[in-house]
Amino acid sequence: MYMKWIIMIPPLLTLYFSARILLNNLRYDEAFLGMLFSKMDETAILISVFAVSMILFSATRVMDLIDLFWPIPGNDEIIAALIWLIDIVLVYIFYRVATVTVPGEKNI
Repeated sequence: MYMKWIIMIPPLLTLYFSARILLNNLRYDEAFLGMLFSKMDETAILISVFAVSMILFSATRVMDLIDLFWPIPGNDEIIAALIWLIDIVLVYIFYRVATVTVPGEKNI
């Protein structure tokens, strides 16, 4: 019974960490970008991983549109699994950005 709720963890964490990024941006207005881009190597990797995850997300949307016109058996399960994996990647990306964009004396 409780195992059904475990699939909700990545989407909820994605929501939480993206909200933390927004709050960090509002709270540390001028320092936000400075903190983000002071670690250029890490930021470049995060942006690259984010771009790949968005390409995969867009592919799932295209798969959904194709499924509207030409139903493919098992397509919905593949799309759901891909979106769940993308959520896990987004949790990592948003967590790293949220921790990078907060001043050193504060922790999340």
